[in-house]
Amino acid sequence: MTDAYERQKARRQQMAREWQPGEPLPAIAYSEEEDALWEAVTGKLSSLHEEVACAHYRRAAESVVLERHRVPQLAEVSSVLSELTGFHLRPAEGTVPAQRFLGTFAESGFHATQYLRRPESLYHSPEPDVIHELVGHAVMLGDPVFADLYRRFGQAARRVSSPGALRNLSQVFWFSLETGVVYEGGRPKACGAALLSSVAEMESLEQVELRVFDTADIVSQDFDDTACMPVLFAAESVDHLVAEVQRFLTRL
Repeated sequence: MTDAYERQKARRQQMAREWQPGEPLPAIAYSEEEDALWEAVTGKLSSLHEEVACAHYRRAAESVVLERHRVPQLAEVSSVLSELTGFHLRPAEGTVPAQRFLGTFAESGFHATQYLRRPESLYHSPEPDVIHELVGHAVMLGDPVFADLYRRFGQAARRVSSPGALRNLSQVFWFSLETGVVYEGGRPKACGAALLSSVAEMESLEQVELRVFDTADIVSQDFDDTACMPVLFAAESVDHLVAEVQRFLTRL
């Protein structure tokens, strides 16, 4: 199983590596087993989103409608995003270096992987797979407020020059657009892609330590992105999160 998984993943990574801008996005022949994995995970995620996802996400999901019974192709989702907010998807081998990953947002691009998580990691994947990319990031990119915030991160990444500034930028991105939390109706709601694409993260949201969303604290917070977060930062609202992040980016 492991060898077969790695070979399949490597083939898809090679397709991403060979892709050139202007070419059609690679079409992946997903297996019946992969479609079944997608259906099982996204079905569970969808039920959790009703209770745990922020209102911006739930509204965006009504426009970025993902197939439930099969893994969507990047091209399908990219065309929807282009109409909604001007964003487009690009194939990625895996984790993209921070400055390039973030910088691409400035031109409304998003690097997305096309392989699925391992079957033994259904509810929390330690690496960014296509479920994370589409269920997490792509849906949020369909929301104009969050799409604009992604672009602002991209513009900041294009202008920073020091490793320290890039690290701080990556930290704030992680605790806002990957693991961001906002309060709605007095309850914590997920607005970050890593939370929204992880059953385990959403199920434990009310048990984790939630700290006030403060970028000065965020840049000093260590984290391990291969495990569920023991500490998250919660903003008073989406407007509060956006205002705090924009203030940080302006000073950077």
